[in-house]
Formats: sequence, structure tokens, C-alpha cells
Amino acid sequence: MQENIKRQLDATIPEQLTLSEEHKRKILMEANQRMSRPNIFNQRLLKPLVGVAIIGLSCFLAFPYIQEWSEEKALHSSEHDLLTEVTIPGVEYDSLINAHYVDETNEMIYTDHEAIYSYSIATKTKEVLIEPKEDARIFNLAVNDEWLVWEEISSLKLYVLNRTSSEIKEFPNMGLSDLQIEGDTLTYMFMGNEDHSYTGYVAMDLPTGETKEIQELVNGSNSKAAINDGLIVIPERQQFGEDGMVTFYVHDLQGSSEVREYTVPYEMAVNVTLTNDKIFAQLQNEDEEVVLGYIDFKDGKFYEVDVPTFEAYAVYGDYVALSVPVKDTNTVKLFQFKKDGVVALSTFEQLNERLVKPRFTKDGTLVVNGEGAQRSMYLHKVNESK
Repeated sequence: MQENIKRQLDATIPEQLTLSEEHKRKILMEANQRMSRPNIFNQRLLKPLVGVAIIGLSCFLAFPYIQEWSEEKALHSSEHDLLTEVTIPGVEYDSLINAHYVDETNEMIYTDHEAIYSYSIATKTKEVLIEPKEDARIFNLAVNDEWLVWEEISSLKLYVLNRTSSEIKEFPNMGLSDLQIEGDTLTYMFMGNEDHSYTGYVAMDLPTGETKEIQELVNGSNSKAAINDGLIVIPERQQFGEDGMVTFYVHDLQGSSEVREYTVPYEMAVNVTLTNDKIFAQLQNEDEEVVLGYIDFKDGKFYEVDVPTFEAYAVYGDYVALSVPVKDTNTVKLFQFKKDGVVALSTFEQLNERLVKPRFTKDGTLVVNGEGAQRSMYLHKVNESK
């Protein structure tokens, strides 16, 4: 009888819905349990109605499972709907792999090392922002919706473009790396020159061009600094006896002189990131597995996150993108933090190409590069998928 009811249950569920066998078993079990309860009515009168009743009750009981299925389906569909493919024809791969996405203007900014370009995702049109100059070589680049900053290593000059007024300012004899912009503030690592032996981080007020030293580096670092919400985190290697350590120095870019320090027992910290009041880093000791961990500002403690084996990562809020092994290579998958670990999301499942170099914008857009024939990039706005 139960098999017959199961077949009728399958027939009553709309074709576009697919319940798992586990859900079907739960529905039938609950239906049988409810129908087998003592009843004051004449059993002979009820017998012809039992099959119909169980089917009706089964459909009623199926509702939460159908609802759950629909919610999961909607979640996965919305994730795929929020995935934007960006293909810029005629651009070399090394330019695309270092492209910057600007949320406010919905554009990709990139350089071919001679000029700087903007590609509008909405109109699929390209614009030259900085014309090429003879013998100019551009590598370091930072941008937001109001400012564009770049260094010409051929002349060792820093250029600042006000994107609103189109005014360009020039600063000579720099020798910089790790250019980053937040609001109207540029931060960079100054490498020192014949006029100034200081090696460390500097902040520049872009409207005025005034600079101030943030922190001198003595032992060096394996990672760039991290900037977010008016704070900068500067990592530096330390040595205590035979043990290597990394110390994170947290400075307020808005003027506070207080410096917070956090030390972790690892020799190397890579891709330091500041998000959600946490300092994340890819950490490793010699001959040991790479781990993902963070310092929580709330209690100042270090936490290790249980994640799959990975080679690269990017983090924003409750989301982490990991470059994880697949067969004999790796690709990027998106995960969401749950307690002390992560759960995988289906965001990139429909893509049949290797994905590399995950990176988040300050507003929560994940950018990855594809290695398919078109060398497309893919954007996923995690803030909109909640």
C-alpha cells in the first residue's frame, strides 16, 4: 500500500519540483503516523477514504519540504543571477589579471603598462584614461571613483588624477610600492632614496598632496598592508630566539596616535586583510601546512578557521573565496563562514573553466579571472546575495 501511495504522492507533486528520497520518506512516515492514531469513527467507513486522506495529508506535510526546496533553489538561482561575466576583447591576460573593479562606477580599470584604460560594464565600451607616453612604464596602480594614482617606474614619478576635475598632479623621485586608496587618502610603502633613508609606510592626503609617515619597517614583511574603515594594518616579521613571529600594527589614518599590536606565532603572513573588525591572514611556518586565521578586535585573540586545503584566499565579511585543489590543478570556490568553519556555496558551479586570483572590493564584490578561451572575468556581489 505504501508503495502505491508513494507513486500517487510523486504524481501529485508538480513536475518542476524535485523532493529528495529522504524528504519523501519523512512525508510518508508522518502521514502513516498521523493516520494510525486512535479514531472514534467507524473504521469501515474510513477505509475507502484512507488512501485519499494519506495523499492529501502527504501533500500538506510536503509543504515545508517543498518550501525548503524552493528556498534552496531560489538561493542558488540568485547566486548565479548575481554572477556577472565581463569580457574585454583584445586585452592581454597580464593586464586583466591585475584589473581593478570600481563598484560606484561599474567599471574595470587596467593598464597595459603604457596607458591606463576604463571599461564600462554597462555599455561594454572602453575609454583611455591616461594616454601612453614614450618610454613610460606603468606598474603600480590604485583607483576609486574619485582618484587614480599610478607610478611610472621609468621616471620614478607618482601621478595623481582627480577624476572629477581631470587635474593631474606629479610627485618626483618616489620609489614606491603597495599603493592603496581609501576615500581621499593614499597609502604606500616608501622604499627610501638618496634624499631620504626612511623605509616604511606613508599616507598622502590626495587633495593637498601632504604626506605623513605612518610606520618604519625594520625587518620587512611578506604581505602588503591592509586598509579598511579608516584603519591600516601593517604586518612585520619578528624574531624571538629560534621562533619566527609576525606582528600586526594597527594605525588610525584619521589622526589618532594610538597603535595596537597583535602577534601570531607564525613565520610568514601573506595577504593580510582587514574586514568585519578582524585581521585575516594566510599563515605558515616552514614545512607546515598553510592555515587561515584571524585576530578578532573584540577580544584580541587569534582564531584558526577550519577550511579546505587552499593556495590563495580573499575574504569579506562572512564570505571567503578559496583557491582549492581540483584534480591536478586548482580553482576558486566561494564559502560562507559558519561557526568555526565554512560551508561551500554553488556560486561558480556552472562555470566550466579554471578560476584564479580571487579579490574583493571594499564594497563586497568578488572578482575572479577565468582561464577560458575568452579570458573573461566574473563579478559576484556578496552583499546582494544575502
